[in-house]
Amino acid sequence: MIYDLKKPLDAKKFKTRLPALKDKVVELREVKGKRTIDQNSYLHVCITLFGIEFGYTIDEAKTLLKRECQFMVYEKNNIKFLKRTRDMDTKELSEFTAWIRTYSAIHGCYIPSATEYKISRGKIDYEIRANREFL
Repeated sequence: MIYDLKKPLDAKKFKTRLPALKDKVVELREVKGKRTIDQNSYLHVCITLFGIEFGYTIDEAKTLLKRECQFMVYEKNNIKFLKRTRDMDTKELSEFTAWIRTYSAIHGCYIPSATEYKISRGKIDYEIRANREFL
């Protein structure tokens, strides 16, 4: 059962249910919000624009950006791995897209904000389609 503890009725139901579970083995975990389709699309626009600017395929750009982003790299048994964006929630993905925009700007590539992308979507999508063969 999932309870949203910000809602008074759910919080009350949660507290009522607790005594019945006192002798049980239970798992308590936070349910994170999954990223939206719009958020996922915008991430790929950012990666694609970066790739176009610097001459990388989408896969190369995505791998490079993950390698350069400190919070996208983790270590296990002294071996470095890259986090998968498909496992990220809305907050983590927002942080990654913000990092990509900052990193790109530092390297001379302006990537529009999500709002700017919505306003200029046709023009930006045209640029992406025009360069698709190089990606």
